[in-house]
Amino acid sequence: MTNLFIEQHAKKMTVSSKSLIDTSQVKNSSIIAKDKKSKFVECDDCSMNSVCQPVSTATQSLNLSESYLQRRLSSKNSYILFHQATPLTDIYAVSSGTFKLCQKTDDGEENIIGLRFPGELIGEDALYLKSYNYTAIAIGDSSVCKVSVEQMTSCGKLVPEIQQNLIELLSRQSFVRQRNFQAYIGKKSADSLLAAFLLNIIERNADYTGSDNSIELPISRNDVANFLGLRRETLSRVFSKFQKEQLIQVTGKKIQLLEAEQLIKLADF
Repeated sequence: MTNLFIEQHAKKMTVSSKSLIDTSQVKNSSIIAKDKKSKFVECDDCSMNSVCQPVSTATQSLNLSESYLQRRLSSKNSYILFHQATPLTDIYAVSSGTFKLCQKTDDGEENIIGLRFPGELIGEDALYLKSYNYTAIAIGDSSVCKVSVEQMTSCGKLVPEIQQNLIELLSRQSFVRQRNFQAYIGKKSADSLLAAFLLNIIERNADYTGSDNSIELPISRNDVANFLGLRRETLSRVFSKFQKEQLIQVTGKKIQLLEAEQLIKLADF
C-alpha cells in the first residue's frame, strides 16, 4: 500500500513540476529549473530539514519526502514565488540566494516586511491563515526547496511521524521569527536600526557564507530603507557616518564589520 501511495504521488509531482515551468501566474518567464552550479545551503543548516529526512517506524525506515518535496528549484531575479492573499499550496525553504517579503497596504503602497536567506522558510505562516500573508520575490538568482502541503498532509495520515516532524519544523521557525523580531523591537534611532540590521543579516548568513563579520548586501539600499522604515537619504547618511567612524568598510556591495562590539552597543543587543 505504501509503495502504491508513493508511486501515485510521484506522478502528481511530475504534473506539478510541469505547471510550475508554465509561468501563467507570474510576470516574468525566467523560472524554475534545477541549477547544479549554484552554491546551496547545507541540508543540516536548513529549517526544512526535519521534514526532508526518512522517518523510522517500528519495522523500517521510509523516505516519503520524495512524494511531497522538490529540491533546489532555481528562479531568476524578481521571480514571484507566490502572491499575497492567494490560497496556500506550498511552503518553501531558501536553498540559495535571497527573497524579500512584501505587503501592499490598502492605498497600494508596498512595504518590505522581511527577508529570507538560505536555510530559512517562506510561507509557513500560511499553514494557519490558509492564504499567504505577503508576496515573496526573488532577489537575484535564487533557489528554493518546495513542499506540497496537501501531499505532505496525505503522507502524514499514513505515517504520523511526518506530522511530528512538521510540528518540530514550525516550533523551530517560531523561535527564529521571534529572535529576528527582537533584533529590531525598541530601536528608535536610524543608527541603532542600521546597526541591528547589519548584525542580524550577517549572523543569519554566517553558516552559508562562512563569515561572521562580512556580507555581500543582497538588496538595494532603497529596499533596506523601506524595510527599516527610513528615508533613503537618512540611510545614506548613517552608512557614511559608520564608514567615517570606521565601524564598517564598504566595498561595492560587500560590507565588513570593523568594530562589531561598538555596533552591538549601538543596536542595544
